[in-house]
Amino acid sequence: MDGFIDRLAELLKSLFGSEERSTASQRPIDPDVQAAWEELDEYMRTGSSGARGRSTSGGSAGAGGAHGGATCPRRVDESLRKDYANLEVPFGASAEEVRASYKRLMLKYHPDKYPGDSEKQKLALEIAKKINQSFERIRTSS
Repeated sequence: MDGFIDRLAELLKSLFGSEERSTASQRPIDPDVQAAWEELDEYMRTGSSGARGRSTSGGSAGAGGAHGGATCPRRVDESLRKDYANLEVPFGASAEEVRASYKRLMLKYHPDKYPGDSEKQKLALEIAKKINQSFERIRTSS
């Protein structure tokens, strides 16, 4: 068995370079490979590969595929961070969470709820526009 492990170690060294190189220079540039590398590092340090705060809901391309049923995290455009905040959901939230929050906020801030107070109606209209714009940007980016 030791011979097998030694051969496996040699194979990994040949694939990832020699031991003299720093670990930072061995790290791949591709974000998916980088994420896998970091998950492997975490597993090697702690003995478990926790969720690490990744969003794996909604739009997962790898569900049930070659990953043995594991889901791949969907990529979220960083420029949408403010839109997620406008909809009061965590950055990268699922489409269902975004839609539910959108409906809740539109019920709360719809301008028709304030027919007698023009100032509140004007403010509600501005908020509703921001909510609509944020929802559309998130929806079209998926």
